[in-house]
Amino acid sequence: HCQALVKRAFSDPGLAGLGMSSANSINIGRLLPQMVYYFYAYSRLAALPGEPAVFSVPSGNFGDMMGASLAVRMGLPVRRLVVATNENDEFPRFLASGAYRPVEPSRNCISSAMNVGHPSNLARLVDLYGGRMDETGAVLEPPDLQRMRREMFAVSIDDGETRRTIREAHERSRLLLEPHGAVGWAGLRRYLEAEPWPGGLCVSLETAHPAKFPEEIQAILGIDPPLPPSLEGLESRPETYERMANDYAAFRERLLADHA
Repeated sequence: HCQALVKRAFSDPGLAGLGMSSANSINIGRLLPQMVYYFYAYSRLAALPGEPAVFSVPSGNFGDMMGASLAVRMGLPVRRLVVATNENDEFPRFLASGAYRPVEPSRNCISSAMNVGHPSNLARLVDLYGGRMDETGAVLEPPDLQRMRREMFAVSIDDGETRRTIREAHERSRLLLEPHGAVGWAGLRRYLEAEPWPGGLCVSLETAHPAKFPEEIQAILGIDPPLPPSLEGLESRPETYERMANDYAAFRERLLADHA
């Protein structure tokens, strides 16, 4: 709902003079630097020039995934993109069936930043594959689904598997994942189990720090994740926020008042 209010404000002619932008992946300016992740990782990890890689991307609003798709179109050698969602499985179902239905309301999973039932960037992805989708998720022109299926492997990971993945990765490899990265790790494992693998580079993205989920890590592993310097003392700092109605008229009025 909050994201819908922001998008509506961006397209409101009466607010055009406010110079608004967003820090999330609604903004194409967020996606452009995200492409760099993939080129950077490939440049450091590929054993041979041109070796095709597999990237597993935890996907909610599809910003990272859109960055990956643009990187592929720019020439990055990629064998497959693993699109790993949590229980908000609108994209895996779309890829499997060709019929798109948003998850409304979105499902509340422990990988909280991925609790998106209709990703903002999905329309961009559909456009990249020759289709057209409107703001509500209606597919006006179908994308090239066969090509999407060749280039992507989409999988939904529930909370139970997310927690098991955190536990197993830590026990087997001393790898400390958090819920979002665990969805990507589990998605990559599902891909490797489902399709013949000729070998080569696989990269699973991590998108948050375990210290942001101390209760979950403590419950699963019985340890407190180490705090990075940026989070030290955060719990003692004052928190300020205001409440407002989930209503576009109230939001619009507040934007105009703040820029008066």
